[in-house]
Amino acid sequence: MRISIDKIISLLFFVLSVFYLYQTYQIQVFSFDEHAPFNAKTFPTFLAYFGMFLSVLFLVLPEKNPTKIDHKVLDYKSVSFLIFITVVYGFVILKAGFFLSTSLFLFFSYYFLGERRWKWMFLLSFPFVALFMYLLHGLLDIYLRDPFLKMLGIIG
Repeated sequence: MRISIDKIISLLFFVLSVFYLYQTYQIQVFSFDEHAPFNAKTFPTFLAYFGMFLSVLFLVLPEKNPTKIDHKVLDYKSVSFLIFITVVYGFVILKAGFFLSTSLFLFFSYYFLGERRWKWMFLLSFPFVALFMYLLHGLLDIYLRDPFLKMLGIIG
């Protein structure tokens, strides 16, 4: 019996989801926010369980058309760059803040994925993250520590 590459990837995704679930239980929640219906742990925990559910579902269900992978056409260089900037993003986000690090992460992701229209790359990174920050801070009252925006005097 030969195990398909899709099943192996699904098993790896299950392991990754289990590890992510373990990490979600390491998230510290404020004492007043512990029993709230939605807190810092809620969405990550949901994502972990959902990832586990999908990977188990894919492992159990039979494959209709097994996929054949042509490794000659896969772009390993772009994937390597994306993994690298994701790791850098993880290390930089606490020092630079959410706005600057996420905007730069999106900007460089677009570049490594082949986008070369600088206007679109800028518009889909910096204003998008600014809008998201406004939704979090202004409408939902969720505080994200951001030394860059604090230095500029935008948030307190």
